[in-house]
Amino acid sequence: MQAFFLLLALLLVSVGIVPIASAIETEGAGIDFDRYAPPQLNADPSIETIAVFEALSPRAEQRIADGRTEGGIPFGSIIVHAADGITRVFDEDGNQLLSINDEQSGKLPTPAGVEKSCTRLHQLPNDARVYHQGDQTFVLDAAGELILTVIDETAASGRTVAPLGWLGNDWIESAEDEPDADITEYTAYWKVPSGPPSGLEANERIYLFNIIRGTAGSKRYLLQPVVCYNGSTHQWEGQAWAACSPDLQDSYYGPLFDTAAGHTMRGRIYWSDDLNLWSITIYDHTTGQYSSLSTNCMQPQPGCLVACALEGWRIDDNDDVPGDTLFYDMEYRSYGTPMSISLEPWYSTEVPSEIVRYCQVEIIQNPSRVRLNTFNW
Repeated sequence: MQAFFLLLALLLVSVGIVPIASAIETEGAGIDFDRYAPPQLNADPSIETIAVFEALSPRAEQRIADGRTEGGIPFGSIIVHAADGITRVFDEDGNQLLSINDEQSGKLPTPAGVEKSCTRLHQLPNDARVYHQGDQTFVLDAAGELILTVIDETAASGRTVAPLGWLGNDWIESAEDEPDADITEYTAYWKVPSGPPSGLEANERIYLFNIIRGTAGSKRYLLQPVVCYNGSTHQWEGQAWAACSPDLQDSYYGPLFDTAAGHTMRGRIYWSDDLNLWSITIYDHTTGQYSSLSTNCMQPQPGCLVACALEGWRIDDNDDVPGDTLFYDMEYRSYGTPMSISLEPWYSTEVPSEIVRYCQVEIIQNPSRVRLNTFNW
């Protein structure tokens, strides 16, 4: 396989230009994945199988206590999802560190509308690149160093080893379209709204995002710059997601940063034809914080869904949704050329009627300006 030289550049903010990894427009051909081939993996049957309750995320340091991988797993770790329902973690030399029961581990909601085992979730450093190659996934940091390998042996087994998590479509309201042409760039601005009047319970979540959703084989991928109101922290948070809706697949996301009502957010999803990568970035214009990652999970294709959306998790009534959200200056491009997009309102048939009856998708200027009304202020 032909090797390539990869140059990653961040665009720094000064006036109106944001540091977005999704704006990578540098040289690149193929990448030699043979150089990242895992070593011989040495399973250790003496290691006790545990449950974990936080994501398996690569970190510089790792601590294990009472079933918690505090501080994450070491850089260079190799995660193997086995057909027996056990996820095993090895260090970069192939020595086993952990044996984890998928079903008994904690489950977390994701903006993909599916709840996943912690063994299937991986938070990455900013500007990490996620390369899917068959049943293996290689994650490189911004400098091109391998920081995580994921091997999935479950697909061929046909056995469900992760928890059932597809809860239906948890979007509350959205403005959306499915253009006939390849969409390769979608940018949106919005103001973080007021938080839900109830403050939410610990297990409740609100997500706001712009999105490109497409498929690769039997998998459905969601590229999402997300702002989340977290019921456990009562805080607005920003995070870039490359999510996969089947519960048996892994999802990857960038660092989490705190934000607040009134902050101006920019969500950008961008395809680099040179690098064969999607980049997803959420940027807080008020503070300069951002979260980003890149992925080759799918190719640009006709019929991808584009939307700006409000999503809720385990919410009960209108006190659990935030204030109205205005998405504006939205732009859609196909290989640099502006696209013809016609957004249509969409409302959930599954979210409680006590919520949906207060919702109104107001398309102020199609397709650049949309307000998702909740009648909370």
